Amino acid sequence: MKAGYPKSPRDIKIRVIHRDIKDGLLSEIKTTAEVPLNVKLYDYVVRLGCSSSHLVGFIVQLLTKGKVRVDFMNYTERLELVDFSDKVSSTQAMTLFDDFIADIGESGIADRLIDQSKATQQIVVHPPKK
Repeated sequence: MKAGYPKSPRDIKIRVIHRDIKDGLLSEIKTTAEVPLNVKLYDYVVRLGCSSSHLVGFIVQLLTKGKVRVDFMNYTERLELVDFSDKVSSTQAMTLFDDFIADIGESGIADRLIDQSKATQQIVVHPPKK
């Protein structure tokens, strides 16, 4: 863990609620899981690539507000911190993300995982209602 934020991504638990979209309507909740943040970050890096501004945007939203919803073409995922005390400032969130990307870059994982031809082209991020 680098300086600037209290926990590493593997120590931050998030709840993932997955729902399919059929005929423009959300289905019932399909799955709910609790995973470490680094697992979901790897998943999104594979789908979007390391340089995606969307990825940075919703990770910062998740870490600063505690929850975010990410809409893909056929499904939506709601991500929320299991422990809201894991929230950090936007500067800390960006530093955490940058360090995560640097770590997977140094390990060579990013080169093996990312296929930009399969990257998602559109994501709609909804901030939480106040």
